[in-house]
Amino acid sequence: MSDIFKKIGDTITETGKTVGEKTKQVSSVAKFNAKIISSEHSISDNYTILGKYYYDTYKDNPAEEVAETVNSITASLETIADMKSQILAIKGMVKCQECGAECPFEDTYCGKCGAKLEKPEPPVEEEAPEEEAVEVIEEIQDDTVSTEE
Repeated sequence: MSDIFKKIGDTITETGKTVGEKTKQVSSVAKFNAKIISSEHSISDNYTILGKYYYDTYKDNPAEEVAETVNSITASLETIADMKSQILAIKGMVKCQECGAECPFEDTYCGKCGAKLEKPEPPVEEEAPEEEAVEVIEEIQDDTVSTEE
């Protein structure tokens, strides 16, 4: 009977050692995975910094291989700036060209830095020539007549 308890005790001890070793392995792997993820984030951040540097430096004369990407970024930045201007107009504000503060449209000078505010010209809506309008109306009428028949 004593041998049975000894074998059970030995088995429990060996199992405990195995579990301890596996726990250390899992812990070590988790630590390395965390360091890998941190390094990957650092690389990604540095790629972003490098890409922004390249864009800022060469946006007017990019290499042929990246010209499409540079032009896409430029177009996106212009679209964002336009949308921000539209938001300011909706809010009745203008942005100071000197300090970036948002100022009421009716102000002549910036309340933060005192610079004279440049106010954007209201957008001019281009009207379609009369001939084009007539053609569009005729097309609509033709479509209406053909669907009614």
